[in-house]
Amino acid sequence: MRLHALSTIVLWLATYASIGQAIYQDEAFLLDYHHALLGRPQPHTTFFHRPSVASKASLLYSLSEKGILGAINPKDGTIVWRQRLGDHRPNAKESGTFLKAGQGGNTLISAANGRVSAWDAGDGRLVWGRECSGRIKGLELLELESGNKDALVLEEGDGVRSLVTRLDAGSGKTIWTHADESGDVSWAVSASSTEIFYVSLHSALLKGFKVRVTTLDIKTGKQTGQNTLSSDSEIVSEASILYVGAHTAAPVLVWTDKNLKNIKINILGTSHITSLGVSSHGNEEVGHIAVHGPRSANAQPHFLVHYQTAKSNWAQVYHVDVSKRSVKRAYDLPSLGGKAAFSTSNIDSNVYFTRNSDFEVSLVSSASHGILERWPVRPKSHGGLVDPEGVEYAVSEVVSKDGSGFAVRSAATLSSGDWELIRNGDPVWTRPESLAGVVTAAWAELPKKHGLAEELAQESHSNLLTAYIYRVTRHINELWYFPSWIEGIPGRVITSFADPQVGRQNKNPQDDNFGLHKIVVVATEEGRLIALSTGNQGRIIWNINATYLPHGKRWDVLGIEVNKGVACVRAAGGEFLNVDVLAGKMLQRQASGSVPNLMTSISAVGMRGDTLRLALNMDGSPREIEVDRVGNTVVVTQRPDGAVLGWTSAKNAKPSIAWEFLPAFGETVSKVTTRPSHDPTASIGKALGDRNVLYKYLNPNLVIITAVNALTSTTSIYLLDSISGQTLYTTTHSDVDTSQSIPVVFSENWFAYSIFSDPSASALSSTQLPLPKSYQLIISELYESPLPNDRGPLGSASNFSSIHPTASPSTNTGTSMLTFPHVFSQAFVIPGHISHLSVTSTLQGITPRSILAVISSLNALISIPRGVIDPRRPINRDPTPAELEEGLFKYHPVLEFEPKWIVSHKRELMGLRKVITTPTMLESTSLVFAYGDVDVFGTRASPIGTFDLLGRGFSKAQLVVTVLALGTGTAVLGPM
Repeated sequence: MRLHALSTIVLWLATYASIGQAIYQDEAFLLDYHHALLGRPQPHTTFFHRPSVASKASLLYSLSEKGILGAINPKDGTIVWRQRLGDHRPNAKESGTFLKAGQGGNTLISAANGRVSAWDAGDGRLVWGRECSGRIKGLELLELESGNKDALVLEEGDGVRSLVTRLDAGSGKTIWTHADESGDVSWAVSASSTEIFYVSLHSALLKGFKVRVTTLDIKTGKQTGQNTLSSDSEIVSEASILYVGAHTAAPVLVWTDKNLKNIKINILGTSHITSLGVSSHGNEEVGHIAVHGPRSANAQPHFLVHYQTAKSNWAQVYHVDVSKRSVKRAYDLPSLGGKAAFSTSNIDSNVYFTRNSDFEVSLVSSASHGILERWPVRPKSHGGLVDPEGVEYAVSEVVSKDGSGFAVRSAATLSSGDWELIRNGDPVWTRPESLAGVVTAAWAELPKKHGLAEELAQESHSNLLTAYIYRVTRHINELWYFPSWIEGIPGRVITSFADPQVGRQNKNPQDDNFGLHKIVVVATEEGRLIALSTGNQGRIIWNINATYLPHGKRWDVLGIEVNKGVACVRAAGGEFLNVDVLAGKMLQRQASGSVPNLMTSISAVGMRGDTLRLALNMDGSPREIEVDRVGNTVVVTQRPDGAVLGWTSAKNAKPSIAWEFLPAFGETVSKVTTRPSHDPTASIGKALGDRNVLYKYLNPNLVIITAVNALTSTTSIYLLDSISGQTLYTTTHSDVDTSQSIPVVFSENWFAYSIFSDPSASALSSTQLPLPKSYQLIISELYESPLPNDRGPLGSASNFSSIHPTASPSTNTGTSMLTFPHVFSQAFVIPGHISHLSVTSTLQGITPRSILAVISSLNALISIPRGVIDPRRPINRDPTPAELEEGLFKYHPVLEFEPKWIVSHKRELMGLRKVITTPTMLESTSLVFAYGDVDVFGTRASPIGTFDLLGRGFSKAQLVVTVLALGTGTAVLGPM
């Protein structure tokens, strides 16, 4: 018996050793894919910089709109390092987002989300950090002759007080603080080699603002001068200020009026204002003005003013005379059609301007209008699209080639949000930053080509003559493809011998026999639709702009449904789009606001297994229920006040309320969870170790409602029958931090959820010693009866009512019988926060499922085997031999995340929010796609290994050689 038990344990460990692995180790980074992103770069926080004085090459640094600081290798576009500075999307002036690097320094200074931090430019290590009490409105570095690069921080308090603080570059300690209690609106802080300038906006008597420039002493921070500029007729808001220079011998302040008709220039520290009229080209109105200038202490005080209209662009270069403290126009750059982006670079004191337009990349010196270098834009530039994306803005680096010319590389941000590096006019790489901020995604189940089985089935349903004619016609049509099939034999043989799996990556998804090559359609918060190929390392197939949004507004996408190769995207306000999945072509579009009183929509599963979305009114009622597609079922919705409603509908009739669920007093419904649309059940029972059976409680109409009470710090889980609305099971957890998300997953006859237990969050007093805080994972299984081989009250019943599931009649007595499920539950303490739960999906449901969990604290995606968290694990005792044979082992309250469960391997998955899965034609394998606020990740999940697919370790060449050797040996030794 002991030997039998020991062998069972060894067998179980061997079986579960591979559970949780998505793919084998030698297939990592080949069959999975990861788009490590930063988000859309910001022009004022993006630049080239050498990470150290000894470094000969520069890195590309950016603090994106997502609040992610990162360093990019300009050679190949890979991320060297990245850090997330906040969990929300910052804005340059509203949330205080800045990034500075001193010339020749190895430290970056960032300001985001009320915190100033110093980072090592080479490896991204945090040097020091400092919290600020107010909103950060400005950040600048001192460029002194002594080499000191202390930070200047401008804070705006809640009242009328603003602070300018000088921080030590090495430690972040305060050197001095200047307080402004005038009540002015703080705007920026600037510095030259000898002075510090604090720029604020003073409200005028009638309207507008006057610019007030306060000069501060570098050593003490005391005020040494102040100038109030007459600008109230032009500056009506903070957006009127175009540019505040720094570090040059004479930094300038540039602003314009509301109509973009005049430009005013002031040299900081003086009271003189230079007024310039905006030049016009024909009848075109200037729509945008930008100012570009160097930020190096030894650079010449030159700057460029860029004008952009709807059809053309041009620029003017200005020089600042330091001795006369005046500004004069040096020369003009000619007008070109389309959009353009200008950027500034300097080599020692020489300043250069790079122009990236739709037609060419050109380089000019600030001293003369002559074109130093010019390169035409290559056809594959600007994203490599048929319709090229325009360049929004760019940063450039200029290198002199020993008097023989110049080399220029520009990091251009396209209008799509993608990031492209262009070297001397040639595209080098493109980063798909437009993928950052995916709000929803859907698998595209493309129509398959008719196979031999379908052809023979069609013949079998015809008479003899028709079937014969059909078969002859089919063979004649196949002859057209016979020459190309012969030509492809050598390539297929070579590819098959080289790598049996990776060689199939470039296949057409419609030609994929295993269902491993599918398309994922995603919608981003910036209004873009993107299709990715799961069989080709997540390569982007197409990327289109689906809707036009004002700056700062997010696209409120409700869902995507894909049917017959067409993706239907539904957004708020009745907006919907139909897009061809393979080509990315817009087929149909309805603008937002076309349907009044429309609140949102919900997902529903049709009678044929397809997914569709039902529109909801403001009161939570469905606008209409497509009975032909949904069938005679109950649709569950949630009202704005938190109530959960069940609706029924008949053909040509309005939906009516079937039932209404209200949580307990003080509770609010936070989430309603249903089973996945594809959730097959391979067996109605669970085989025990003693060959008995526990019958599963299988009801496709179950929903789980999660309700929280913030006052009592409790969370309740309700299990409802969606047909009758009756509550079948409920449980309540106390001492729960209700401010954190509670992810729930529901599949087959079990559900799991995760909470954060925080006894200190409870408002109820207790004399007992409080339990420690902990993250918990709770798993529950539903059975018809706790006894083996028992079907419960309905075991002998001849029928069952979905309308009254808890009072079904008996065949013999006719009395009512309770049919509540019997629930097994266990809780586990886990080491990290789970932000989302999902489950693997296979075609027949035979393969044991795994729970996919997003661990936000680890930036990882893990696969938890269901057998490890089986709620029937014995408590406070060793398992019996029958339980050991079943795979159960002694319950332990602490569940450690094993490294082999991490399906993302060494990758850092930043900002994941949701995971979707889909089955393949292989029963062992499920496709996984994870997305969120930043990154995108995809892989294959095989909970018990790829038992129906040969691995990369299988050698066809070795098999052929072995067979030939055996055949030769048999032929030689046979006569003997």
